[in-house]
Amino acid sequence: MQENDGTEISISDGLPVNGIIKGDVFSGIAISEYCDKTYSYQENGKNVQVIQKAVSLKPDRLCLGLLFLLDEPTRLRIDVLVPENCTNARVSLQEQELIGFFSPRIPNDPEPMKEANCGHQHKISTLHPGEFQSINFRWESGDVLKFYFYFGDCEAEDADVDCSGGVTVTKT
Repeated sequence: MQENDGTEISISDGLPVNGIIKGDVFSGIAISEYCDKTYSYQENGKNVQVIQKAVSLKPDRLCLGLLFLLDEPTRLRIDVLVPENCTNARVSLQEQELIGFFSPRIPNDPEPMKEANCGHQHKISTLHPGEFQSINFRWESGDVLKFYFYFGDCEAEDADVDCSGGVTVTKT
């Protein structure tokens, strides 16, 4: 994995890891640290810039936003670590739901977005706490991808559910 300046980052060194992924099949960004950061590099001779912003909207939640600024539409893979201690999460693209909640414990006041209507009564989420969510799209300049992580604001029905919160936002 490469950092913005082209230096190699070893994933085996452990988390947190934020950096540019370069490979034979794909390129993109891996994110496991929720901070403000800018990724800039060239893909096939074209400039790619992704601006990452982490905002604590309320004490029990975090929004990780990504703004894509590209010379031309570009296929990129984005891997974001879903915090292990979050009680729920969801993802939007252009303020429309891309990936829905992974738990039936939905926050009392989730951020507004246009919900997906997939025609099924039960949606299936690919978000899993403690695992990376990979999104591989052909991005357009100006696209905005947002990950919403919730750490509390739920009613624990079972004694083994932790709704206490506890995310750390790092400013760099």
